[in-house]
Amino acid sequence: MVSSHDIHLDGDYAEWIAEVKHRNRSAQVKAALKVNVEKLLFNWQLGRDLVPKKAEERWGSGGVEQVSLDLRREFPNESGFSTRNLWYMKQWYLFYYTEDDSSFLHRLGAEIHKLENQYSAKLYQVGREIQDENMHQLGAEFPSPFALVPWRHHVEIITKCKTT
Repeated sequence: MVSSHDIHLDGDYAEWIAEVKHRNRSAQVKAALKVNVEKLLFNWQLGRDLVPKKAEERWGSGGVEQVSLDLRREFPNESGFSTRNLWYMKQWYLFYYTEDDSSFLHRLGAEIHKLENQYSAKLYQVGREIQDENMHQLGAEFPSPFALVPWRHHVEIITKCKTT
């Protein structure tokens, strides 16, 4: 422990400062999870938006590329707006949502929640804390368990799996 003044640091102080450090680390993790949730929700919504617009047909063959350019110009310090990533967003949405079986997402969520209950009550608690009423949008709902999976893992799933 570092001391900046000539003071007596007892055991109570050491316990308290350890608890403060723990709370700060916990807050940092929760903040990172919330940021991840919002980015994943954005990706889901953008993928959903690209489906009915059929950007590649409606705006010509360079429609998705133009969306990518516009977003990268507007948000130069953010990553994730490459043309390839926009196609992944659309593919991700389509992989899990079809008009024929929109209930799949609800079944998937129920299965994941069963696993959470079996393996980690803490994971379930974090998932509930980060769930937001904004996740229920027009079209398919954003499955809250998806928020616990990093974007790159979602990309790996959709590029390597043929079916859900």
